Amino acid sequence: MGEYARYGSGDAPGRRRPVSRTTETTMQDDATELDRALEGRGRVLIPAELKDAFADDTLAVRRRALSKSVLLGTGFYVAFALGDAFAVPDRLQLALIFRLAIILPLGLVVFYWLRRTRCSLIRQQCVACSFHLLVVGLLALLVVLSESVDALGFVFASYALLMFMVISMALPRSLVAVLASVVVLIQAVAVAHGPLRYPTLELHNLMIAIVIIGPAIFANRALESDRRRQFLLMERERLRRRQLAEQRDMLARLAALDPLTELANRRGLNAGIAGDLDRLTSGARVAIAMIDIDHFKAYNDHYGHGAGDEALRRVARALAEAARPPGRVGRMGGEEFAVFVPGITHHELPLYAERLRASVQRLALVHHHSRTAGVMTISVGMVLGCPTSSDVQMLFEAADAALYRAKKAGRNQVSIEDLTRPDMNAHRTG
Repeated sequence: MGEYARYGSGDAPGRRRPVSRTTETTMQDDATELDRALEGRGRVLIPAELKDAFADDTLAVRRRALSKSVLLGTGFYVAFALGDAFAVPDRLQLALIFRLAIILPLGLVVFYWLRRTRCSLIRQQCVACSFHLLVVGLLALLVVLSESVDALGFVFASYALLMFMVISMALPRSLVAVLASVVVLIQAVAVAHGPLRYPTLELHNLMIAIVIIGPAIFANRALESDRRRQFLLMERERLRRRQLAEQRDMLARLAALDPLTELANRRGLNAGIAGDLDRLTSGARVAIAMIDIDHFKAYNDHYGHGAGDEALRRVARALAEAARPPGRVGRMGGEEFAVFVPGITHHELPLYAERLRASVQRLALVHHHSRTAGVMTISVGMVLGCPTSSDVQMLFEAADAALYRAKKAGRNQVSIEDLTRPDMNAHRTG
């Protein structure tokens, strides 16, 4: 019988786990769709079925980007207080109040809130954008209240701030559009009411907005595409690993499966037995039945190999049904089968063996060359023992010997040997 190595997970051979062609086809379709998305030019599109996964996968990154932008922005706002004496000397005190009494504490509070809260991402994005817009509004208010021409420098500073927000915060396009529109509107109001009320300044404001906002939006789109591409690459890699795992599982199942009868083959049965023995308690009884179809060569020669194959399939199904529970059935080769039964008692042994024999006779497969019943029958040799993994081979040899006795006694019989109670050995005619 060979060595009882663990070839699989211990799934019951004889209880077929069909290979799912639907699963294979679905994974192949998914791989094709991912390849198509990655090969597309311009903006990388996430397939509809992966949008939720993409949102979950990038959620932590987007949350960190928000909190980081607020913290860095707060640092910049406070640091630029050094230039207020040159830009708004007439409103220096107000500028310092804005920066140190409003922006600094509020920025720290927003940063702490972003780090601690677990509300929706869009709500966090709106809060972070509102903080930055508040800063833009305060800078615009300084432009309106100051008589210094240098205060218009805050217009440029606001657009630089907008670029920083758009690039660093990983915002969606809709929010970027709203943010840019509000900033441009705030700057237009500030220029219209600032120290220099020249109509041409509004045109300059618009041109500055286009020059700064355009590259910022492009950079935002490029970074978002990179995030999407990275996600799709990782998803494709995960899918390929799943495909490889499925293929390995399928090959392992096929290697342990007899293709004609869909029962476990010799290798699969050995692996299943090894797993069963590992789960049994020490001293537990197990039985092994060796089964042979009576006069099968004559059946094949008379009815043809096609009929012989169909007979093998029907016998295999009958044995698999009769063996459950808790038996494990395998095809050893040709017309020979084996059944492994863990946890059976010596009282149950004769009835179990007879059930196996009768299950095939009840099929009533006409066999004119059978010298026993005129239908296809089997001979069964069954042995009960208390083996370990190392001496199962002994049980198989004993079951082979019992099968030989059943065939010698006239076939269509059951021969039983109880190695735990030698006085109970017997054979029985069907």
